[in-house]
Amino acid sequence: MTLETGNVFLLREFDRTGYDPHYRIVVHKTASQQLVLVYPSRQIEKVRNRCCRKSPPLPNGAVPPTYVEIPIGACDALPSLCAVDCNKAYIRSEADCINGDDFKPREGKLDPQYLAKIRYGIEHSDDVEEGVIDALSQ
Repeated sequence: MTLETGNVFLLREFDRTGYDPHYRIVVHKTASQQLVLVYPSRQIEKVRNRCCRKSPPLPNGAVPPTYVEIPIGACDALPSLCAVDCNKAYIRSEADCINGDDFKPREGKLDPQYLAKIRYGIEHSDDVEEGVIDALSQ
């Protein structure tokens, strides 16, 4: 089993999302098999509010680039409307994910236009570690 950019999978990570397995999206895979990951949430308002609090006010109620909504149909692997807080992108090795607790790959990849939005949001975040942003160019 290998993971590629755009793949979606379920994984339990106690340090990130607690006890229940959560979806992960592979935003980028480096040559050294490191994955830049984000986790989509069904808690749309909570994610939007968190992203907007971290951003300077934008005109006309616009949301910052670190907030990305993924509609139903943009990825067969995601069962409902989801939102991504790009400020929470992180890196894990492919092996750590595949061998992790309750790892379950899902069928279907995220539409490239949403991957591009997430990538842009990560690159424009003041909260993402520099190593994560650097990994996007590897």
